[in-house]
Amino acid sequence: MKRLLALFVIILCLSGCTEDKPRPEGSVNVIPIQIADVSKDAIEVVSQKSQSPFTIKHHVRNRAVYVECYIPNFIFKEAGGKKVAGEGHLTVYVDGKKVDDMNTAAFVVRGLEQGNHIMTVEVVHNDSSSYNLKKTWEVTIQ
Repeated sequence: MKRLLALFVIILCLSGCTEDKPRPEGSVNVIPIQIADVSKDAIEVVSQKSQSPFTIKHHVRNRAVYVECYIPNFIFKEAGGKKVAGEGHLTVYVDGKKVDDMNTAAFVVRGLEQGNHIMTVEVVHNDSSSYNLKKTWEVTIQ
């Protein structure tokens, strides 16, 4: 009987040890921005709660920048044609100068000179009018 009672007390104590504690109403939530820096070789910039539905990840290797874009509910098309909501392409700028139009979500920018460069990717419609979605970041080529 004593063993059964001791087992019951242990189970009762362990059932109270949970990490799911209710939060009081009106508490402030802090959403961190994650930046992973691996010796300036790779930088990933991701916001867990973003104001715009446009996310870019990039990776620098040698003199090339590997870029991956995530745009939900978007279809990549070549430049030109009628303006259709949810369709379009990307315009890529390096140091404020247009480099190319891309119709894929992932691409590589090669041949950058040593030093710091400002890269910008803008989401545009088929007719090259802007969606007002643009991301800018700095890369360092060593």
